[in-house]
Amino acid sequence: MVVRHPVDAVVAASLGRRFARDAGLSAASSAEVAVVVSELATNLVRHTRAGGTVEVWREDDAWLCIRALDRGPGMSEPERLFLGREGRPGPLPGESLGEGGAAVRRLTDEVRVSNRVGGGLEVFARKRLKLEARRPW
Repeated sequence: MVVRHPVDAVVAASLGRRFARDAGLSAASSAEVAVVVSELATNLVRHTRAGGTVEVWREDDAWLCIRALDRGPGMSEPERLFLGREGRPGPLPGESLGEGGAAVRRLTDEVRVSNRVGGGLEVFARKRLKLEARRPW
């Protein structure tokens, strides 16, 4: 899904949650997927001028994969995305909390980030598909 505006991040999170539910994840695990997609999509809107894309797919019936690609400048130290604020003072008015990358790391089983050749950043995360009994809600 192309993400350029804040509403796109909301739609992407909703679609990610639905995809996770359809893939067999519990409501709680699907909500975690929605948080991951929301954080990645929100970063696309907040930190790049051109936005980017978020993709969600199943891999080998064992993983639910999430990838965010942007067209921004990249990062000099991409791994810092997952550190959160780590001792830095609280955000100034208008700033985000800076904890989205750390949340992505906590809510997935594997995550990596890298600068893309030609510019931009790629974040790839995956969550093990633990198929759980579905409740009818």
